[in-house]
Amino acid sequence: MGKLNYSFLIISLIVIGFILGEIEYLINPYFLLYSEQFNYLVFHGFFYEVITSIFVTNSFTDFAFNSISMYVIYLLFRNKAGRLELLVFLAGGIIGNIFSLFFYPLITLSAGASGGIFAILSFYVFYDFVKERELGIYGLLYLLVVFLLSDVFLSNVDVAAHIGGILSGITIAGGISLKNKSDKY
Repeated sequence: MGKLNYSFLIISLIVIGFILGEIEYLINPYFLLYSEQFNYLVFHGFFYEVITSIFVTNSFTDFAFNSISMYVIYLLFRNKAGRLELLVFLAGGIIGNIFSLFFYPLITLSAGASGGIFAILSFYVFYDFVKERELGIYGLLYLLVVFLLSDVFLSNVDVAAHIGGILSGITIAGGISLKNKSDKY
């Protein structure tokens, strides 16, 4: 049996989240307030939304952009971090959503996997840089292009989640690099 491809697992979770978001929206659009991140509800005890909103969205644009971005990340890095990729994705998504809580008004509703995706991408770019002392120019260019396209040219984008994801990926890559260096001594 082959090694589990975590990039494709994440893409599958994005697809499932979109299907759930569409079903919720068709049944009753107000259901999305309880699965996407509605800042007011999170601050009033619905903490699970910080996690569920990583996956659940009824936005086709968000779903398509995130799925394509994860596939491009797979093509660039070939899932070389293995299961760590899933952990970076989840940590980046959660941290990105926490950034959203504190940078946007209480009535903000946000959803999508982009914070986690930015975490994976920045993790790979930074980890390769620290490990090999060589900047992965294609990964860095992709990170910059995606950030600029999504955050400057598109409306209704959660910039705080993207920045939180990027900072998470860099922090995790730095921490793992430091741990690997200390293990050598």
